[in-house]
Amino acid sequence: MGRAVLNNDWAHAYLLIGTRGSGKTTTARLIAKTVNCVDRKKGEEPCNKCEFCQAITNSASLDVIEIDAASNTGVDDIRDLREKVRLAPSGSKYKVYIIDEVHMLSANAFNALLKTLEEPPAHVIFVLCTTEAHKIPETIVSRCLVYDFGRATPTEIKKNLERVVLGEDFKIKEEILEVVISKAAGSHRDAIKILEQVVSSGADINTINSAKDAGEKIADFLLARQRKSALEELERYTGANGKTKDLLGEIVSSLRDRLLSEDPGEAVGLIPRLIEANTLLRDSPVASLPLELVIVEWCGDAAKNESVKNPSTPQITNITGVAQDGSDSIVARWPEIVAATKPFNHSLNAFLKAAKPAGVKDNFLVIEVAYKFHKEKLEEPKNRDVLERVISDTMGKNLKVRFELKTRG
Repeated sequence: MGRAVLNNDWAHAYLLIGTRGSGKTTTARLIAKTVNCVDRKKGEEPCNKCEFCQAITNSASLDVIEIDAASNTGVDDIRDLREKVRLAPSGSKYKVYIIDEVHMLSANAFNALLKTLEEPPAHVIFVLCTTEAHKIPETIVSRCLVYDFGRATPTEIKKNLERVVLGEDFKIKEEILEVVISKAAGSHRDAIKILEQVVSSGADINTINSAKDAGEKIADFLLARQRKSALEELERYTGANGKTKDLLGEIVSSLRDRLLSEDPGEAVGLIPRLIEANTLLRDSPVASLPLELVIVEWCGDAAKNESVKNPSTPQITNITGVAQDGSDSIVARWPEIVAATKPFNHSLNAFLKAAKPAGVKDNFLVIEVAYKFHKEKLEEPKNRDVLERVISDTMGKNLKVRFELKTRG
């Protein structure tokens, strides 16, 4: 493709196929520079110095329009595009439309796009990028010059990383570089990201591997609403001195991959919560707390969710004296009690969502929690006082509370 483009053999539409981070969008911008650079000669690369090249580099060109099909999927979006393509470029020779993740367009949007591809204005070039070529109608594919990037080879990624290391004057061991290449799985973007983690945070490669693996697992657990499994994986990761910020980044990255290449589903609602948790990290007295709160609030009633996946999971066993002490009604009204604590303390409310009343013993309401950290927070006098006051207001009786760690089977 490079030779054809540099020799001014330009198509009116390109379809670039490749995995995430394989260089599709970078190539699309290179095409835009090549067709518009005023200082290049046939067979040469764009100069990267003229006003048009600089505008594209800085994402400031009015004639290079990048569209994210994941958020512009409708027919109205493409109809609007069809109206605008008729307008002449503002200063460049060509208007270049780069449509990322084009496979996300609806059927009607594809039909509208097809009409433009069939009779494109002479001053317009389309560059369609996708990770899911099989989802694109053949009628669209047939009107494009198709290039499949595939996955970058280890040698290609290594050369790219070596350029970065040399240019930034990084110092990195050869064996770590090899592991970075392996973890990148054919993606230049992931390779750069992992390299930056190593250099900026001083993390060793084992920590980075752990963050990526844990992030993918927790993303799976969150989408399945498996609260217990997500919290256990978080506890395992932080117990091994893993950094919550790195983990949050990997969870978001994993969900973003699904957002762009699969049915977005619940990832759309979950990602903003995780981003907000990331902003709370700096001021959190406990590093993992913002992520714990997201897990608890997102997953909701874990006992109900996980019992569907594991019917044999034992339910909380009533303690002797439950019926006589009236705790049956407390169990039934527990969601109401938990909800009533939120105006007093949001953190307390979140921790209680991950807890369950087990019954009454020795005139104390026993509340079972899954994690030691949660137990310690709930036992703080201010939290205990709020809960006992809410129970009194809700149930019309004074009852002290006691927290116990739930035995894991």
